[in-house]
Amino acid sequence: MKYCLVYGLMILSFSSFSQKKYFTDYRKLADSLESIYKIPACVILSVAYLESGGGTSSIARKLHNHFGIRGKNNVAISGYSSSYKYYPTIRDSYYGFCNLVSSKKYYPAMKGSKDNKKWLKTIASYGYAENANHWSTTILSVLNKNCK
Repeated sequence: MKYCLVYGLMILSFSSFSQKKYFTDYRKLADSLESIYKIPACVILSVAYLESGGGTSSIARKLHNHFGIRGKNNVAISGYSSSYKYYPTIRDSYYGFCNLVSSKKYYPAMKGSKDNKKWLKTIASYGYAENANHWSTTILSVLNKNCK
């Protein structure tokens, strides 16, 4: 029992550390995209973190896709067969997400809003996630923990 508790605390500590590291590593990129697209950096980072498993999922590692975006994937280039889109770099994945969001009907009304919860609920409700409520609630929790 004692070992389970210690192991559990180690996992929680690592998870918290990995979240902070991910947010630190990609914060400047997200800030620069916020200034271009007027999508809050914390929304961008939180979606990327959750969708990519903190950059550790196979799609994130092999396809540089940190947002779970589906699309063309040339196996000859990526070396990985998938229905998820391949990006040459993680940076390109971040731009891809912002381009996708900015192409949606809701974007003009949301552009520049600082309401993170509204951004997440809106993105989810327009089909980004299968279970919109659970997705937006989970991402909001990650955002609240890492973006202050």
